[in-house]
Amino acid sequence: MARFLFALLVAAAALGAASSFARADLQQGINAYYDGNYAAALEKLKPEADAGDIIAQYFLGEMYLHGKGVDQDFAQAVAWYSRAAQHGHPQAQAALGSLQMLGLGGPQDTTNGYFWLIVSVVWTNSDLRQDAMSALGQVAVQLSPDQKNAMARAALPEWKRTQ
Repeated sequence: MARFLFALLVAAAALGAASSFARADLQQGINAYYDGNYAAALEKLKPEADAGDIIAQYFLGEMYLHGKGVDQDFAQAVAWYSRAAQHGHPQAQAALGSLQMLGLGGPQDTTNGYFWLIVSVVWTNSDLRQDAMSALGQVAVQLSPDQKNAMARAALPEWKRTQ
């Protein structure tokens, strides 16, 4: 039994070390992005994004949206934002909603775009909520009352999860 506990502790320590290395790579990737070293950012962020890190996924969406270190590719931006948005990254949700509203990276989808903007308002911290609300207001004028009601009902479970 003591050997089992020792092995468990060693495994936990190894996992913790691997996790801190992964977080270090993520931070190095973010720092490289902000420093304008997009090749290094891509090298550090891509494995993290592939492994499911929503922050890395968001940054890859940004890189593809703006063509920073990669060819500008709206479809790739939508794909990365979508992965992060589905796991609760509010800026990715807002970006995804905006791209869908504009029809960039795929067919124009005002209803789904509106949904993601509503969800981003729910998840966004107070510093970003005003911008999200403004974008939501600009989108709302393009939808019928029935469409807005349907999207608000669809977003309700997300809102309940945050309460």
